[in-house]
Amino acid sequence: MQTDYRPSLEAGRLSLAPVGIMLAAVSILAVVALLHHPVAHGADAAQVLASMRAQAGMDQIVHAAMAIIFGLLTVGMFLFASRLGVWRFPVLLGLISFGVALALLVLAAMTDGFVIPVIVNTCPSPPAPACLAEATTLLRLEAIQIEFLTRFGLAAIAIAILSWSLALLRTPAIRRWAGIGGLAAGGLQAAALFATSRLTAHSLVAVMAAQIAWYLIVAALMIAPQGPFAAAPAEAALGSA
Repeated sequence: MQTDYRPSLEAGRLSLAPVGIMLAAVSILAVVALLHHPVAHGADAAQVLASMRAQAGMDQIVHAAMAIIFGLLTVGMFLFASRLGVWRFPVLLGLISFGVALALLVLAAMTDGFVIPVIVNTCPSPPAPACLAEATTLLRLEAIQIEFLTRFGLAAIAIAILSWSLALLRTPAIRRWAGIGGLAAGGLQAAALFATSRLTAHSLVAVMAAQIAWYLIVAALMIAPQGPFAAAPAEAALGSA
């Protein structure tokens, strides 16, 4: 007689309910951080520079918080993809797309929150005309970079949501409303993103609303007492011959 002591892959599987709660809370915090994004005001370049200099501290706090928040969301979505079946093509595609989004959005946040204040503080107050012209040129260049990093990062999230939603529709243990809701959230995000000619903190509210809908769907799946995201018995399965 030969006994196989290898435990089943499902044995001792932990519940992802705490991760689901974290996803729901962190997604709402993302909107709070976005609504506190500093906006520079001024009648001319010198006044805009002075406004940005005055808000540099808040700018750093908001963008550091956004980078941390998106890192936590990525952890949650990695666990979601792992439990859904990471080697399934739509799940793997979604995971890679979300990883690309992490790199792009964190780079945009770090540029906006830390590189921009350094450029602003290179000029004295009041700024000399030559320094003001150079700083304005650099700020315009950085604004273009941030715009495209953010836009492509959000597009990558939309692709991830749509891909994962297809995987949910093809998973028998998960009700169809989750996949359909995910497709609606991903499609709405993509539509809102490409309908916006210029990304600002306020124009991103519709995009973030669609993202929150997706994270709440995932959170509901993780918190559910049954299904692939729920806990499994801790006893190891033993086979015998």
